[in-house]
Amino acid sequence: MAEFTPVPGLEALVAAMIAPEVGEIADKVAAQARRLAPPTKQWITVGDDRVRHTHVQTEGQSVPDNLRFEVPSMDWDRRHRGLGAHTYMKAPRDQTSRAVANIKNCRCHTTLDPAGISRGINSGPPIVAGNRVTVTVVCEGDLVVQAELGDVYPGGLVAAGAHFMARATRTVSAEYA
Repeated sequence: MAEFTPVPGLEALVAAMIAPEVGEIADKVAAQARRLAPPTKQWITVGDDRVRHTHVQTEGQSVPDNLRFEVPSMDWDRRHRGLGAHTYMKAPRDQTSRAVANIKNCRCHTTLDPAGISRGINSGPPIVAGNRVTVTVVCEGDLVVQAELGDVYPGGLVAAGAHFMARATRTVSAEYA
């Protein structure tokens, strides 16, 4: 039987050799995550003097599409519906929000930005440290964690997570299984 004695530093040499491949895998995960990431939506009013003051305050708010807008509650809803300072709405006129005063006769709408969250997804360069190769895939931006994992709002309103980073990782890792 033959004996094998590795050359000192062989593991570090192998790590340096596979680093470009590890970087390519990270790039694939980032690309897949960009494809799966939810768009963002923005609250838009009609911009005239009849727009509710609570909707004027919400104008321009941008959130991932799977989450809810945070709209200041109307006094009537706070007094009669037991709502707190804010109402959480999927979109203007959202019936699930329990905010009667914010729903009735609303003329607001939303616009979608298909590339919303995906703009913040990037992979870093592979880093070799001894016999280890590491690389990061990150998603930076507002409400990214909530978009990935979901959120629960006051009153038990739930926004399901998109799990775009987790799904991207699973999809790419299946290619190497």
